[in-house]
Amino acid sequence: MKLRIKDNSVRVRLDRRDLDRLIELGRVESVVRFGPTSQCAFSYAVELRSVSNQHPTVDYYSGRLLLAIGREDANQWYNSELVGFEHEQTVDGGVVRVLLEKDFACVDRPAGEESDDAWAFPNPAAVCSSGAAIR
Repeated sequence: MKLRIKDNSVRVRLDRRDLDRLIELGRVESVVRFGPTSQCAFSYAVELRSVSNQHPTVDYYSGRLLLAIGREDANQWYNSELVGFEHEQTVDGGVVRVLLEKDFACVDRPAGEESDDAWAFPNPAAVCSSGAAIR
């Protein structure tokens, strides 16, 4: 799972393994530890909720960033070519843009770093009609 925060936007990308876990377990989470105690950690997670509404929401509390998406929406995403979801969530003082996407393989990954894409979804930009990779 990859997290990108920029200004008032949050983007989370899930690879095939992450999306499998989300569908199977209802939650996928990553933790960054900055010190010896749990108070020195930052975590981010994607969680299924029972209500489907075609857009993810985000909350933050006690060092945890939580994106939530409806179970039905996640199942549709899992079983289709749908890349992801985008939503502008109203917050105090404005909006935060929330993106939840499939993580595609990098088309120009440097040699020696191919393992970074081991669980990535095949990149549509790297495949032509014959199925051959485009370089």
